[in-house]
Amino acid sequence: MLPRIGRSARPLLAVVCCATQLSAQPTPTDHATTDRLIHTGYAQLEAGEKDAAFNTFAQVLEIDATHLEALLGQAMLYAERQEHASAYRCYDQIVQLRPGHAFAWNGRGLAAFNLENFDVALDSFQQATQQGPSGFFYESLAWTRLCRGEFELAAQSAKQASLLYNRAGEHSLYPLLIAYFAYLENADRANAYRALSYASANSNDQAWPQPVLAYLAGKITGAEMISFVSSLPEETEAHTYIGLQLRAEGAFEAATKHFDWVIRSGDRSVFEHTLARAVSLRSSVAKRLP
Repeated sequence: MLPRIGRSARPLLAVVCCATQLSAQPTPTDHATTDRLIHTGYAQLEAGEKDAAFNTFAQVLEIDATHLEALLGQAMLYAERQEHASAYRCYDQIVQLRPGHAFAWNGRGLAAFNLENFDVALDSFQQATQQGPSGFFYESLAWTRLCRGEFELAAQSAKQASLLYNRAGEHSLYPLLIAYFAYLENADRANAYRALSYASANSNDQAWPQPVLAYLAGKITGAEMISFVSSLPEETEAHTYIGLQLRAEGAFEAATKHFDWVIRSGDRSVFEHTLARAVSLRSSVAKRLP
């Protein structure tokens, strides 16, 4: 998935400005040429000319293989193409060159998360939160802990994400959904319902994922929730949340059908797709245990 502010895949252009500011570095050899190419590359990116931008960044890297802005541009484009191994290599190179680059640590974590290497993802997101605490970095950390089955720690990271989003004047229900399911998985229904109640009380619109809250509160059925979806990412989220809720209720066979739909037909660019795969794998392993 691409970086998200609280939700679904965050548009690439939304991160270009902050990313280039984070990656500013001393001028490389042939300052004028690389500066011109970098300016052109990000202009192409902003205009939606992504193949041209990728090639422009490649030209910069031919001149200076360690140029951070060019590496970052390529990394973001690889991530958008869902070429996660290549995105990981670019982000990894950036953090080797600039260990304090929080955005690159988070990108490295997202690439590892999509590759289902949750150990590396966890380390990367922890580095990101240390270098530049933000709601998004903590949300990424919470998703990873949920996939790893570290439910108490997932809830803690989700609460921190929600707090930081609020401090930044941003609004996201997703950390509260993570906390809700983390508590349910940990058999802590009191805190789960507390998180759900808080989410409902702080949701003032009818936009997605508001129908998810209504479903979890028992106000509408799963089928009714799905009727509100307007995109494949939302449908992927809906089936994942139905599966998690059914799983918490002990309806494992019914839950599996929803997870299977996500794995087979869902949008791979959202966290929930990887979560559904992780939950299904844990369930499969548990069934084989004596």
